[in-house]
Amino acid sequence: MERIKKFLEENGSEKMAAFNARLIFTKYKIYGVKIPLLRKEAKKLFDEGVRFCNLGEGSLEEIILKGLLLSYEKDVDEVLSGLKALLPYFDNWASVDVVVPSLKKLKGKHVVFNFFKKCCESKEEFVCRTGIIGLMRHFIDEQYFDQTLEIVAKIDSEKYYVQMAQAWAYCDFFIKNFEKTAQYFEKITSFEVKKKCAQKCRDSFRLTSTQKEEVRKMSKV
Repeated sequence: MERIKKFLEENGSEKMAAFNARLIFTKYKIYGVKIPLLRKEAKKLFDEGVRFCNLGEGSLEEIILKGLLLSYEKDVDEVLSGLKALLPYFDNWASVDVVVPSLKKLKGKHVVFNFFKKCCESKEEFVCRTGIIGLMRHFIDEQYFDQTLEIVAKIDSEKYYVQMAQAWAYCDFFIKNFEKTAQYFEKITSFEVKKKCAQKCRDSFRLTSTQKEEVRKMSKV
């Protein structure tokens, strides 16, 4: 859509684009539009009747816009279908980390749990990350907590952005239920994941000093 291109050009920043390019490695063009502006534009477009299928994938921001449009859809099947269609375009952490947590309609739906579980089994770096972030954000309630812990613990990947997602997830799990998480944390075989998790926990304001030290000891770092 020409309107989207115009919006991105008018709200983009060369300085921001250059900064993002140092942090976000993607094959897509980066305009340097701030995420709050993309969220605002997505809501405006949705209210005007623009839907997921109306946008292309010509840039990082347009891919994220497509995902943010899905966050306003009420039909879970539509949201999940759109997310599946987006997976091939997730080639960086930012697209996953902005879009997946925004899809609130997916929370607690068993068919969605199975979708994220399957994503976690993928050898594709950002498909697997999608699964981890999806479970972490939408399935850590009492009903799914144990299953989510075990799924994330079983992932064995040397891909950097998968390991970082695992570490981030386990930090959140420790905050949610420290004792139960500790039982599953020991099942993680990757030293890198445990080390990264210990770093995440050390930086958290929601864990006590004693808990942080316990994680450090379990991580052997």
